[in-house]
Formats: sequence, C-alpha cells, structure tokens
Amino acid sequence: MYSMNDKSALKQLIESDEFSNRLNLDRKTYGLVFDRRTLNAIYEVIKKYDIDYIDFPISSGKESLIFNVKLRNGITRALKIYKMSTLKFSNTMEYIKGDYRFDKEKINRSNLVFVWAQKEFTNLQSLRDSGVHAPKPYGFYKNILLMSYLGSSKGPALQIKDLNGGFDEIYVKLREAIWKMYNKAGIVHADLSEYNILYYRNNPYIIDVGQSVSTKHPMALEFLKRDIKNISTFFIKKGVKCDPIELYSYVKGDTHA
Repeated sequence: MYSMNDKSALKQLIESDEFSNRLNLDRKTYGLVFDRRTLNAIYEVIKKYDIDYIDFPISSGKESLIFNVKLRNGITRALKIYKMSTLKFSNTMEYIKGDYRFDKEKINRSNLVFVWAQKEFTNLQSLRDSGVHAPKPYGFYKNILLMSYLGSSKGPALQIKDLNGGFDEIYVKLREAIWKMYNKAGIVHADLSEYNILYYRNNPYIIDVGQSVSTKHPMALEFLKRDIKNISTFFIKKGVKCDPIELYSYVKGDTHA
C-alpha cells in the first residue's frame, strides 16, 4: 500500500540499485511487477490527485491492474494501471489506426500504453457526455487512469455474469446504452461481453473501453456485430428473449424506437 507519507520512500525505491536488480525476475512474475516508469507514474499521480493511499486491488487482468484508492478528503476512486510489458503492439494498433481521433498520433512500442490510457479516458468522457452509465474519468498520466469507483465499502460492483437474476430489465437498459454509445457518443465498444458490464445502483455500467473505436473506424460495423452477438448469446442463456439481428437493426437505425 503506497501512501502520501510513503512518497519519499517510494521515490527512494525507484532510484535505488536494489530496484534495478529486482527487474531480473523470471518471466512468470515479470508481468506482475511495476517497472521503474510505472512507479514513477504512481508517484506523480499520488501528488497530482492528492491520493492518501492506494488500497486493495479491485481486479487484475492481462493488460491492467485496478486498485481502490482513497483521496485525502476521504473520497474513494479507482486507479487503473496499464501494464507496460503485456500490451501487444500489433493487436492494439488495429483499434488505434483507423480511429480518426488517434490515428495521427506518433505511436511506437514505448509510448503505446500511454496512448491507450488517453484513449480510454477520452472514450469514458464521451460515454458519460452521452448519458451512458460508465465510470467517470478524472484524469490520466502516462499509463495510469483515475476514475470513479463503482462499488461500496464491502467491495466492487459485480459483473453481470455474477448476478442471480433481473436479466430482462438489465437487457432493456443495456440495449438503450448500446444505442446511445453508437448514435450519441459515436463509439463501438469492440469487446463488449458480460465480463465488462458491471451492475451498479440498478443500472448496467460499461467498463474497459480502451479498445473502443469511433463509428467511423473501417472495422466499426464488424466490431458492433461481434459485440451484439456476444451480448445476445449471454442473455439468451439467461432466458431473455432477444434477437441479435433485431438488436443490430435497432442500434443502426436512424430512429430511436
């Protein structure tokens, strides 16, 4: 747990020879260890956003870690840290090139993760501005994104896959959210599934939008079809009457029926 009182200690760790030696770890653990650039970024984020301490991990994935953090004023936030070593350049570039908002960025392997953090920040802003339930982004620095925490003191909000019921109502609300994403925010999620939709305050919240693309992206419609297929498959298994062809037509339609 890193705290404001630990900032000097954290800085000393970053600059120490001992830290440099710790980078010589086996491949199994390397992806879980923060490198020097990430620790430097954590140090700057703690200062910039007045973070009191970084608490427990909320989730851990191949490409990022998310932590519960407390600000000095007592407010809880979520801190998403993108791993420097696991973001695949070739796989990631298909979601950047072709997206007019980012395809003019000078991107290489060393700054790719920084652009990815900026992209998720921008996408979250667009969703919120369009009335889609999503975490509120507060800022980003390097490979770190600060956003609202979805959950309570007991733990983070559940993924919809872990719910016991209420799927008919959730589907109706999610259907509306996908329409707003496409027609108001101008965004296609491009990786939508039951794993990146949280249920919070009686609403589905869309998360993990780093890969999300503009509707003008050349692959936007293919990504939309994939999203709708994934979501429809999940809800059909839960007994919800939904038709992926009808949902696609609804989202793509010029009128909001």
